[in-house]
Order: sequence, then C-alpha cells, then structure tokens
Amino acid sequence: MGYQKNDDYIEVPERIAEFRTKYPEGSLQPWDKAKPYEVVDLGGVVHIIVVAAAYRSPDDPLPGVGMAQEVFPGKTPYTKGSELMNAETSAWGRAIVAALAADTKRGIASAEEVRNRQAERDVPDSKPASKPAAKPKPEYAEAADLRAKIIAAAQAAQFTPAQVTGLVGEAGGKGGLNTETDLAVLRAVLALIPPF
Repeated sequence: MGYQKNDDYIEVPERIAEFRTKYPEGSLQPWDKAKPYEVVDLGGVVHIIVVAAAYRSPDDPLPGVGMAQEVFPGKTPYTKGSELMNAETSAWGRAIVAALAADTKRGIASAEEVRNRQAERDVPDSKPASKPAAKPKPEYAEAADLRAKIIAAAQAAQFTPAQVTGLVGEAGGKGGLNTETDLAVLRAVLALIPPF
C-alpha cells in the first residue's frame, strides 16, 4: 500500500508560509549552529538527528525548538538518500509549532512525517529472518525525554547551546547534548539548569 495523502496533517511548506506571514523577520536555524545535525547510534540503529529553532525575530530569546530523527540509511523512496533533508524539514515543522506560529488542530506531525512512516511500514524488512531487528533499549527513550526536558529548561533559562554543551562536559559527558546517552549525565545537566 503506497502513501495516501491525509488532509488531517499539514505539510511543512504550509507551516513555513504561515510562519513567514506571522513573523516576517523570523528565521529557521539549527538550535546549535556549531552542530546543525548529528549522526548517532541508537541501540544498533544509525539515526540522523536535527534540532531546529524557529526564531520569531532576530533577537527572539525563546525560539520554538523542534527535534526530528531519521533512520540512516532510509528505507523508502521518500527517505533513502534524503535522510538529512527529511530530518531537517521535520525539525523545522516542529520548531514552528513550538513557537506557536502554526495551527496544531490537525496534529503536530507533518504530512511528510506521516508519509515517511507509512512508507516504512510498507517496505519489507531487508534483514534475514534468522536475525531479529535490534530493539532500542528503554534507556534510549528515557535519554531522548531527558534531552527534550533539558532543551526546554535551557530555553526558559535563556541558555545558549554552547552553555548547554558546557554543562554536559561539567556533568561528565563526552560530547554534545544530542549524542549523550548516559542517563546520570543527562539528569545532572537538567539539575544544573535553574530553577533549582
């Protein structure tokens, strides 16, 4: 079964147009300009992760932040060879929603995200039947949840991405926020961001 357009979801270009209409001085940028995306291994599966920010004005102190990830290599005609662009587009759409600049009555997921996930379900698993697919460990989900809380707290405290990266190092982490999977480090980073 191929992709069927669903009018319950808004396409990212529509969200961008709505954002530009509401905020003509606004911009879509990587949340961390020094690291616009990351390639990480989550439970034996490689993902590309993008964290985007929707700035309503050049001096917006609390831009909307959206995260997205794509499996690499992509498994469908919509994602294979376009993994980074798909993740970036999804992150932009989510950042626009987080900036309260787009309607969410029809859901946060964009039409593109829905299409990509539907297409993945339609692609037969290319792994041999004798080898079960690696399942992400529960701690990866908890780590992703903690990273989202850290980003929200950092925004509220008006921390820059560089400051957050510094906190990751201070807490004993070995890389940036998006690649940190040590739950103790992530909890420590969250505790370092006011309000205490």
